[in-house]
Amino acid sequence: MPFYLKMSGASAPAYLPDVERGLVRASGKITAAEVRWLLSTGDWRRMAMGAWFALAVPAEEVRDAVVVGMAESHRDDSALPLAAVSSVLAGLDAPGAMESYLERIIDQPRRDQSCEIVAAAIAHLEGTPPIAPATWAVEAFEELLATAQDLQKTFRSARA
Repeated sequence: MPFYLKMSGASAPAYLPDVERGLVRASGKITAAEVRWLLSTGDWRRMAMGAWFALAVPAEEVRDAVVVGMAESHRDDSALPLAAVSSVLAGLDAPGAMESYLERIIDQPRRDQSCEIVAAAIAHLEGTPPIAPATWAVEAFEELLATAQDLQKTFRSARA
């Protein structure tokens, strides 16, 4: 709960230094079952944090839930962490879920920045996104991906 506003959407890289200590502390207690539950709720707050906390538990125990969460996300606040985390945990198995997300939002009046950033994630994973991502979106995705990779290392060190 105390992390979701700072760790949702594209803001996570900027805010991680403010909350990293608390996240690492909380990650020591989280279980794969709790991560799967967070990802299955449909609530953007829980899904965003479920994505980040998925990096703290064994990947094989949450990989499928992360991919399903990516496909079922309804807004950028959860889709962007899920795009970065599913890229880390599922790799080449993630673009299909990302494409499902984009199919749902690409023509909506509420289309947000996630459309271009998720397209950048698909391109990063050697897929063919339905739209060509702009340079800013590629940079934003790369920043989210680096955050996910760094956070995974930090969580692993803390849990060792």
